[in-house]
Amino acid sequence: MVKFMKKKLRDLYLWLTHVLAMHVPFGRAKRFFYRLRGTKIGRNVDISMGVFIEESFPEFVTIEDQVDIGPKVIIVTHDSSPRCIDPNLQIIKKRVVIKKRAYIGAGAIILPGVTVGEQAIVAAGAVVTRDVPPKKIVAGVPAKIIGSVDKFLIKKKGETYSGD
Repeated sequence: MVKFMKKKLRDLYLWLTHVLAMHVPFGRAKRFFYRLRGTKIGRNVDISMGVFIEESFPEFVTIEDQVDIGPKVIIVTHDSSPRCIDPNLQIIKKRVVIKKRAYIGAGAIILPGVTVGEQAIVAAGAVVTRDVPPKKIVAGVPAKIIGSVDKFLIKKKGETYSGD
Protein backbone atom coordinates (compact mmCIF):
# COMPACT_ATOMS: atom_id res chain seq x y z
CA MET A 1 0.00 0.00 0.00
CA VAL A 2 2.87 2.39 0.84
CA LYS A 3 4.60 1.66 -2.48
CA PHE A 4 1.33 2.28 -4.33
CA MET A 5 0.81 5.61 -2.54
CA LYS A 6 4.39 6.75 -3.27
CA LYS A 7 3.87 6.00 -6.95
CA LYS A 8 0.59 7.91 -7.02
CA LEU A 9 2.15 10.88 -5.22
CA ARG A 10 5.02 10.89 -7.73
CA ASP A 11 2.52 10.77 -10.60
CA LEU A 12 0.59 13.71 -9.09
CA TYR A 13 3.82 15.68 -8.59
CA LEU A 14 4.95 15.05 -12.18
CA TRP A 15 1.52 15.98 -13.53
CA LEU A 16 1.32 19.22 -11.56
CA THR A 17 4.85 20.37 -12.45
CA HIS A 18 4.22 19.32 -16.06
CA VAL A 19 1.08 21.47 -16.36
CA LEU A 20 2.87 24.42 -14.75
CA ALA A 21 5.91 24.07 -17.02
CA MET A 22 3.81 23.84 -20.18
CA HIS A 23 1.67 26.87 -19.46
CA VAL A 24 3.67 29.34 -17.38
CA PRO A 25 4.50 32.28 -19.69
CA PHE A 26 7.94 33.06 -18.28
CA GLY A 27 11.01 31.24 -19.60
CA ARG A 28 12.88 31.17 -16.30
CA ALA A 29 9.87 29.70 -14.47
CA LYS A 30 9.22 27.23 -17.29
CA ARG A 31 12.82 25.92 -17.11
CA PHE A 32 12.55 25.79 -13.30
CA PHE A 33 9.49 23.53 -13.41
CA TYR A 34 10.94 21.25 -16.11
CA ARG A 35 14.13 20.91 -14.05
CA LEU A 36 12.08 20.11 -10.93
CA ARG A 37 10.63 17.20 -12.90
CA GLY A 38 14.13 15.86 -13.61
CA THR A 39 14.69 17.15 -17.16
CA LYS A 40 18.30 18.25 -17.69
CA ILE A 41 18.33 21.74 -19.24
CA GLY A 42 21.44 23.76 -20.10
CA ARG A 43 22.01 27.51 -20.20
CA ASN A 44 20.18 29.99 -22.42
CA VAL A 45 17.52 27.50 -23.49
CA ASP A 46 14.31 29.00 -24.89
CA ILE A 47 11.20 26.85 -24.48
CA SER A 48 8.01 28.25 -26.02
CA MET A 49 4.45 27.90 -24.74
CA GLY A 50 2.74 24.52 -24.84
CA VAL A 51 5.91 22.44 -25.16
CA PHE A 52 5.25 18.88 -23.96
CA ILE A 53 8.35 17.28 -22.47
CA GLU A 54 7.73 13.62 -21.52
CA GLU A 55 5.15 13.30 -18.75
CA SER A 56 6.23 9.95 -17.25
CA PHE A 57 10.03 9.83 -17.55
CA PRO A 58 11.26 13.45 -17.78
CA GLU A 59 14.66 12.43 -16.39
CA PHE A 60 15.36 10.75 -19.77
CA VAL A 61 15.46 14.16 -21.55
CA THR A 62 18.62 16.27 -21.87
CA ILE A 63 18.55 19.69 -23.51
CA GLU A 64 21.98 21.27 -23.87
CA ASP A 65 22.95 24.99 -23.98
CA GLN A 66 21.42 27.57 -26.33
CA VAL A 67 18.66 25.35 -27.70
CA ASP A 68 15.48 26.98 -29.04
CA ILE A 69 12.27 24.93 -28.87
CA GLY A 70 9.22 26.28 -30.71
CA PRO A 71 5.61 26.18 -29.52
CA LYS A 72 3.69 22.91 -29.22
CA VAL A 73 6.77 20.69 -29.62
CA ILE A 74 6.36 17.18 -28.18
CA ILE A 75 9.33 15.23 -26.77
CA VAL A 76 8.61 11.61 -25.83
CA THR A 77 10.98 9.11 -24.18
CA HIS A 78 8.75 6.08 -23.81
CA ASP A 79 6.59 3.77 -25.91
CA SER A 80 3.89 1.85 -24.09
CA SER A 81 2.21 0.42 -27.21
CA PRO A 82 3.72 -3.11 -26.90
CA ARG A 83 2.50 -3.30 -23.31
CA CYS A 84 -1.03 -2.35 -24.37
CA ILE A 85 -1.05 -5.39 -26.64
CA ASP A 86 0.71 -7.73 -24.20
CA PRO A 87 0.67 -6.68 -20.51
CA ASN A 88 3.70 -8.93 -19.86
CA LEU A 89 5.92 -6.66 -21.98
CA GLN A 90 7.81 -3.75 -20.48
CA ILE A 91 7.38 -0.10 -21.42
CA ILE A 92 10.21 0.87 -23.77
CA LYS A 93 12.19 3.85 -22.42
CA LYS A 94 14.96 5.60 -24.37
CA ARG A 95 16.78 8.88 -23.82
CA VAL A 96 16.28 11.98 -25.94
CA VAL A 97 19.20 14.41 -26.24
CA ILE A 98 19.06 17.79 -27.92
CA LYS A 99 22.60 19.06 -28.46
CA LYS A 100 23.91 22.62 -28.23
CA ARG A 101 22.45 25.37 -30.41
CA ALA A 102 19.85 23.12 -32.03
CA TYR A 103 16.52 24.53 -33.18
CA ILE A 104 13.24 22.60 -32.94
CA GLY A 105 10.42 24.14 -35.00
CA ALA A 106 6.80 24.53 -33.88
CA GLY A 107 4.79 21.34 -33.58
CA ALA A 108 7.71 18.99 -34.17
CA ILE A 109 7.61 15.59 -32.46
CA ILE A 110 10.81 14.01 -31.13
CA LEU A 111 10.41 10.28 -30.45
CA PRO A 112 12.29 8.01 -27.99
CA GLY A 113 15.98 7.34 -28.54
CA VAL A 114 16.63 10.38 -30.75
CA THR A 115 19.65 12.68 -30.53
CA VAL A 116 19.36 16.01 -32.32
CA GLY A 117 22.91 17.05 -33.23
CA GLU A 118 24.66 20.35 -32.51
CA GLN A 119 23.37 23.26 -34.59
CA ALA A 120 20.79 21.04 -36.30
CA ILE A 121 17.40 22.36 -37.38
CA VAL A 122 14.18 20.37 -37.08
CA ALA A 123 11.49 21.93 -39.27
CA ALA A 124 8.03 22.74 -37.97
CA GLY A 125 5.75 19.70 -37.90
CA ALA A 126 8.53 17.16 -38.45
CA VAL A 127 8.28 13.76 -36.78
CA VAL A 128 11.81 12.76 -35.78
CA THR A 129 12.26 9.00 -35.50
CA ARG A 130 16.05 8.83 -36.00
CA ASP A 131 19.10 10.81 -34.94
CA VAL A 132 19.67 14.14 -36.66
CA PRO A 133 23.34 14.69 -37.57
CA PRO A 134 25.02 17.94 -36.50
CA LYS A 135 24.43 20.94 -38.78
CA LYS A 136 21.72 19.20 -40.82
CA ILE A 137 18.14 20.30 -41.49
CA VAL A 138 15.35 17.73 -41.29
CA ALA A 139 11.70 18.00 -42.27
CA GLY A 140 8.72 15.78 -42.97
CA VAL A 141 6.92 12.75 -41.61
CA PRO A 142 9.08 10.87 -40.91
CA ALA A 143 11.81 13.50 -40.82
CA LYS A 144 14.48 13.27 -43.51
CA ILE A 145 17.55 15.37 -44.18
CA ILE A 146 16.66 18.18 -46.61
CA GLY A 147 19.78 20.30 -46.37
CA SER A 148 22.74 21.55 -44.41
CA VAL A 149 22.78 24.40 -41.93
CA ASP A 150 25.95 25.83 -43.51
CA LYS A 151 24.29 26.22 -46.94
CA PHE A 152 21.11 27.56 -45.29
CA LEU A 153 23.12 30.23 -43.45
CA ILE A 154 24.98 31.27 -46.61
CA LYS A 155 21.64 31.66 -48.39
CA LYS A 156 20.12 33.64 -45.49
CA LYS A 157 23.12 35.97 -45.23
CA GLY A 158 22.69 36.84 -48.90
CA GLU A 159 19.04 37.80 -48.45
CA THR A 160 18.08 41.30 -47.37
CA TYR A 161 14.92 42.45 -45.67
CA SER A 162 12.78 44.48 -48.06
CA GLY A 163 10.39 45.80 -45.42
CA ASP A 164 7.30 44.70 -47.39
